[in-house]
Amino acid sequence: MRWWFVLGLVLVNCWQWGNAQEEEPYRLVPGDVLNIIVLNDQSLSGEQVIGPDGFIRLPLVGAIKAAGLTLDELTEKLQQALGRFIRRPRITVTLKQFPASVRRVYVLGEVKNPGAYQIPPGITPTIFDAVALAGGFTDNADLTQIRVFQRDGQSARFNLREFQTDSAFINPGDLVWVPPAFVKVSIVGAVEKGGIYPVPVHGTLLDALAAAGGVKDPSATVRIFRTGTELLSVPWAELVNGSVPPVKLQEGDTILVSVPTISGVVVAGAVARPGTYDLKGNITVLGALALAGASVEPGRPLQVRVLRQGQEVLKVLWQETSAPIKELSQNLQPGDVVLVEPMVLKATLVGPVRKPGSYLLPLGSTVVDLLAKGEEILPNADLAGAYLLRKGESKPIDLLSLLWESEMEMNLELQDGDVLLIPATRKVWVAGAVLRPGAIDYQPRMTVVDAISAAGGPISLDISDLSQVKIVSGNEVKVVNLEDAFKGGSLQSYPLKPGDVVLVPERAKAYIYGAVLKPGAVRLQEGDTVLTALSNAGGPIADARLDEARLIRFVNGSAIVMKLDLGKALSRGDLSQAPVMQPGDVLYIPPRRRSQWDITRVIGITTSLATAIYYLSRTR
Repeated sequence: MRWWFVLGLVLVNCWQWGNAQEEEPYRLVPGDVLNIIVLNDQSLSGEQVIGPDGFIRLPLVGAIKAAGLTLDELTEKLQQALGRFIRRPRITVTLKQFPASVRRVYVLGEVKNPGAYQIPPGITPTIFDAVALAGGFTDNADLTQIRVFQRDGQSARFNLREFQTDSAFINPGDLVWVPPAFVKVSIVGAVEKGGIYPVPVHGTLLDALAAAGGVKDPSATVRIFRTGTELLSVPWAELVNGSVPPVKLQEGDTILVSVPTISGVVVAGAVARPGTYDLKGNITVLGALALAGASVEPGRPLQVRVLRQGQEVLKVLWQETSAPIKELSQNLQPGDVVLVEPMVLKATLVGPVRKPGSYLLPLGSTVVDLLAKGEEILPNADLAGAYLLRKGESKPIDLLSLLWESEMEMNLELQDGDVLLIPATRKVWVAGAVLRPGAIDYQPRMTVVDAISAAGGPISLDISDLSQVKIVSGNEVKVVNLEDAFKGGSLQSYPLKPGDVVLVPERAKAYIYGAVLKPGAVRLQEGDTVLTALSNAGGPIADARLDEARLIRFVNGSAIVMKLDLGKALSRGDLSQAPVMQPGDVLYIPPRRRSQWDITRVIGITTSLATAIYYLSRTR
């Protein structure tokens, strides 16, 4: 068995576990069922169950600790243990079933319980399945603008009102974003009725003010605050005349309509009841906060700012564990504006990092701060193809330039709700009997013939078995015949997807020695018998002892010797003397010129020869 087949097995194993590694390396636990293949040694191969003590037990090496290891770590450990008995052992270790822990999708946005969810085994999930895992849609979900961001960096938009349940499929690692139909903004000051109002996502500032009953004083100034920063300050008259560029409102924005003659105190921002509160005697900052329903949650401090005649007169940090009583006990004056702003934001990191997930970060955190929460970027991350998802819109971010070339313009400041998505590298793998096996950059509309050609093409039409090319795509394996395509005949298109593995096998070989015209290895086609192999070796020579032929076949590492009378097979058509050959079989035909030939000598020589071939093939 040649080295390329080992490479093919390893590549398939790596692909099957690509999703797991892109999220976090799966570590084995007691009860996991493993499939262990020791190449060319069936006695050491087979299924192993990790016992309650965390060990598996193999012949030759005994007990091996497996629990807590990754598949790669266990493979390396087995190679070291078996290396004391077998020269350069070639081993692959896989889980018998795809573990549920890596069948994960992310569901964010307007769902009742946003987060990461495992897909139940045995189903190909749809968007509806993913949303169901997240508790269903909220009342504010916009079902016409669902976005699916795939783990390979692609994205798609769906209108679920036009789709049937089985029409919008997703894959493990995908992120489903359910956008809001409305955003909630606080409107306070000189309006008919201040409060929190839902505004259509694509609504305007005028739409928001209309929801609050309109502006009461034409001399008012309209100001917008977002995450502690004044985004806009414009006279109402200019806004009405249309001389101000449109502003897209976001969740949590505060709109303050201020006039010089406000008799009360305005409280806006992260409070339950924003609005204008009339002064009746003295009122402190803390009293105004209490009237507006402000409260501090564990781990989410607030910043309280007081603006007086356009100037900031107070800024304090209010945490659950320490309230600045002295500062919050100060008296307010008519016209003061109290802004309550969160000091932390929640951002999500998705893709091939060691610890993906959602994290609370201080206000002002950047992309690099979020990456640090993931601890380690895995090797298959496509850093140049990352993008930031903000309010359903995506912005490309070249993390490769940011991390390796210090292009700091890519280090964007984060906002609450941001999602940083890092796709996996877009590759396909070609292994086996090709000139340059390995990873190939995926190209749009790439076919299996394109991939094999990019890998240098088959070694030769005699060596490469193009009739049995395997395409491994997810949990599916397709066998295709490409002989006509590479001989200039008809070409059927077999499209590939990123992550697919193409295996080009060698034609199977058997061995014929002794009294034949061309002793050595012969190629096998499916169904070839001993007589076919004999013909491929040039046929017997004149003094061949056809009635004393021996076929040696290894089963579970032991040599089985079969005596064949090829004379009967040739002269009488006795097919019982001409069995179908299998890869690795050795056929020996003794010559007549040895007068003292006996059955013991035949068995001894042929078994020794077959054993040598068998063990040489294991160490190549």
